[in-house]
Amino acid sequence: MAAGLAERGQQVKIKHSRHSKFRLAEAREALHIVYALADEFSTAVRELCRVEVTERQWHAFLDAHAPMPRERGRSRTMAESKRDALAKLWNHDLRVAPWRGTAWGVVQAVNTFTHHEQNVRGVERAERNMLRAVTGGIDDLDRGTLCTLAAVLDQPLAIAV
Repeated sequence: MAAGLAERGQQVKIKHSRHSKFRLAEAREALHIVYALADEFSTAVRELCRVEVTERQWHAFLDAHAPMPRERGRSRTMAESKRDALAKLWNHDLRVAPWRGTAWGVVQAVNTFTHHEQNVRGVERAERNMLRAVTGGIDDLDRGTLCTLAAVLDQPLAIAV
């Protein structure tokens, strides 16, 4: 969806009339763009599924993504809760577990946590998620996740999701 929203000038509106059949080539081109974006996304997911993430690397990712404060208190409790929720998604959730052990699984875990598990303040969860979709926050989240994972794996992950 983000890739589609990022495209400018790719909408095609054709008013139904006796001359509308002459604009079919324009509509076909717009559909080709949609298919090309879908192919790019599929390629990115396939490449991320090929990147292995061991249990040790997963725990290193958690240390980097949700660092554990030394002192007891609210921030430590929040970090523990976040790490526990991510581990539960990684190991057991059907939205994530099928890709456990891969870079795509890491992206899925963080994305699923953020959209379905993370505490929400001030707005409804659906409203927050829609706002992120429109403003590019989802892309920022995925880029940040891949950047952290690349540092943990000590290898570039030059894949745009």
